[in-house]
Amino acid sequence: MMRKNWFNRLLLSYLPVFFVISLSLLLITYLTLNEMSKRSAIRANELLSQSIMQLIDNTLLDLDTLMQQQLMHNDKIKLFFQTVAPADRQQADYEAAAALNDLMSKNPMIGSVYLFRTEDQVVLTPATRTTVEKFGDKYFIGKYVKSLRPFRWLDKREYQEHEENPPRQVVSLIKFGKISDGSLMVVNVNTDSLSGIIRGMSESNLNFVDLIDTQGKVLATKEFTQTSDGLKVQDTDPSKGPELSYARSSYTGWTIRSGIYSGNILEWVSSLFYVWIVVGFLVILAGIVWLVFVTRRNYKPIQVMMRRISDYAGPSMKHSELKDRVDELQYIGITLDDLMDKSHTLQEQNKENLAYRKKQLFLNIMEGVSLDQNWEQELKELGFDEHHGCFIVVLTEIDGIHSFCSRYNHRDQHLLKHIVRSVTAELASTRQTRVWSEWVHDNRLGALYFFEEPGIAEEEMMPLAEKLRHWVQNLLAFTVTIGVGPLVLQPEQISASYQASLQALEYKASFGNNRLISLADLSSRAKGEVYKHLQETRQLSQSYRSGDADWEDQFNDLYRSLQSRLYTREDLISLHNHLLYTLTKEVAALPAELQQRWKDEADGQLKLILEQAETMEELHDGFYRVLLQAYTEMQEYRERNNNHQLIQSVKQYISHNYSNPDLSLMHLSNEFGLGSSYLSRLFKEAFGVKFIDYVVQVRIEKATELLQQTEETIQDIAATVGYPRSLTFIRAFKKHMGITPGNYRKSYWEAAP
Repeated sequence: MMRKNWFNRLLLSYLPVFFVISLSLLLITYLTLNEMSKRSAIRANELLSQSIMQLIDNTLLDLDTLMQQQLMHNDKIKLFFQTVAPADRQQADYEAAAALNDLMSKNPMIGSVYLFRTEDQVVLTPATRTTVEKFGDKYFIGKYVKSLRPFRWLDKREYQEHEENPPRQVVSLIKFGKISDGSLMVVNVNTDSLSGIIRGMSESNLNFVDLIDTQGKVLATKEFTQTSDGLKVQDTDPSKGPELSYARSSYTGWTIRSGIYSGNILEWVSSLFYVWIVVGFLVILAGIVWLVFVTRRNYKPIQVMMRRISDYAGPSMKHSELKDRVDELQYIGITLDDLMDKSHTLQEQNKENLAYRKKQLFLNIMEGVSLDQNWEQELKELGFDEHHGCFIVVLTEIDGIHSFCSRYNHRDQHLLKHIVRSVTAELASTRQTRVWSEWVHDNRLGALYFFEEPGIAEEEMMPLAEKLRHWVQNLLAFTVTIGVGPLVLQPEQISASYQASLQALEYKASFGNNRLISLADLSSRAKGEVYKHLQETRQLSQSYRSGDADWEDQFNDLYRSLQSRLYTREDLISLHNHLLYTLTKEVAALPAELQQRWKDEADGQLKLILEQAETMEELHDGFYRVLLQAYTEMQEYRERNNNHQLIQSVKQYISHNYSNPDLSLMHLSNEFGLGSSYLSRLFKEAFGVKFIDYVVQVRIEKATELLQQTEETIQDIAATVGYPRSLTFIRAFKKHMGITPGNYRKSYWEAAP
């Protein structure tokens, strides 16, 4: 272990001086601040005294005002002092006592309150009703009952309601309930409550605060002693310390006295202020002299290092100029950093090359690129040096990659991907397997699992993948879908397992996010063919353009049909692209205002959904939301049109009479009393299609339902939908659907599950 003799030498040279000088500076600073704090303390005590006095005055004045309001406006208390019938007197006194009790419960500062009625010498408290002779405060009542002094708070006195109760220290306020006979209302405030106000505003243990009455006695203070009867306020002790401030109340005549306790060590230190200042400066001067001496002695090793570095650098122009611009320690540090940077660069290059080789080898194995005979040796160098009898490739795909990229910045994405990869390796370490994982795409983590025996692989793989999926779901803010490839026994077959897992993920669009997909899942459902649904999208677009509410049912039926089979995301995007194309084509026949709204709003939103949606459910929900909003706006536009009700009536008439072979524009003109050209123009403006084309569309839609749901002949179906001649029906059907009625029925029944 390297000894630190030179470090200890430097430490022992500077540390004592540092502490001495620091303590001296702290002492000087402390003494200076102490003098400043003394002046601040005086000002603070003045403000404290004024604040406490103001708070006490406001509290007592509020009680004074409250008592006056009660005497003037409280009917129950006023009734106590009035002459009433003897039969009603007891009830009136009971209600007055209840009013006093409510007054005390709402005003915690009131220690006690009672009423005295001169008429019958009755005293009423919140709890009792008695005569003045039996009342404990009778002498106080006798003293002030006939007094004509102005109302004000009296100095501290003892108040005892009953002889069995201990006396309490209170200040009292007297109010005349009835001036004509001297009836009184007396409110007592315990001096402990006033002490509580003082203690609440002055919590420091370094100062004292006393409230003095007009006779010089202590009313309240923040000091108290514990007695058998409770807390007792201590009297003012003149030896407490110097009085720094006081405040006198113009309302009560009482005084607040405050100051700092005597005997504090600060007072003793302050008395020697200038002596300590001189001593401190002398100590600092001695420390500076010592530092200069020690620095000169300790500089010699640096000189030796400078000479050696100069010899190493040689006559290099770079080092010569650098030496002239920086000090010795910077020069030494820069030279060492230069050497370390070169070493670090070489190490990083080696790590990058190793990581690149590892990932490239992984991709070659996955893609089936022909491997040389040394690939197993490279695996051993990467840590896979054990014998393994079988392999499984698993692809873990982050769900909602667009949302993932928008939610996290590049650094956070890299961190989360590293977490997923680390968890994959950690979970594998708990099983009888090893794993080699690399990110093969922005959102796909490829993992090659090595197993010793096929039986172990079949038993462990699915639970291991499920555990990874469950871990990500519970502990991260996103989910993953995992494609599990089949078990292979030869290294050359690894690419086949990779392709199978890739294929499994392609069908995530049908299975949904956040799940496992294996070959067994793919074989559980038949694969669908997109072209069989193209006609459905066309019919849906026509219904949507014409304003039929049935478009929602057709859209949901299309979705349910897609759910019954498996489709890749590419298939679903292709189908929805075709739907968007047909919708745009149909909307082009609507009025210009509706076309512009579609172009400005719905078209862009639907294209964004096609770009970002990963599953069938996301495509359905996104398309349905946008189409429903656009449809609502179209309907509102049509309803604002004055002819909307008329056109809807015509449309309803057609839906009820489409089977009539004589249904024509002239027939409708006679039915609704309108000119045929005018009716044709209104129909075209409302639905973007000619009248005859709309009638054909309705008839063909009804015919397709009959072809799907019944076994009626083509001739019967033609007659049912308004075509007396079956040949005319077949031509119209083929022109509209692109296929004859017979072939349509045959292909539908063959495709039916």
